[in-house]
Amino acid sequence: MKFFALWKRKKSVHELYLRIDNCRSTISQVTAALTTEQLDPAVASRFRELQRALQKVDVAQLRERDMQKIEKATNKLLADFRSLYLVGKLKNIHEGFLH
Repeated sequence: MKFFALWKRKKSVHELYLRIDNCRSTISQVTAALTTEQLDPAVASRFRELQRALQKVDVAQLRERDMQKIEKATNKLLADFRSLYLVGKLKNIHEGFLH
C-alpha cells in the first residue's frame, strides 16, 4: 500500500511541475513580448518580480489548492491583456498558430 501512495504522490508532483512550468512559460512569453512595447518601467519590474517568484516555487511543497491559485492569477493576467489587445492598446504578442 505504501508503494501505491508513493507512486501517486510522485505522479501528483510531476503533474504540478508541468502545470507550474506552463504558468512560468506563459509569464515569460508575455514579459518578453511586452518588453518590445513601450512598457512602463514599474510594470516591467513587477513582471520580473513575478518571474523570480515563480522560479522559487518548490513543486514538492506545492499543493493542488496553491496551484489553482497560481493558475487563476495567470489566467487573470491573460484576460487583462486580452482586454488591452481587443481595444487596440497592445499588438498580438503571439507569433505562432492560433488554436
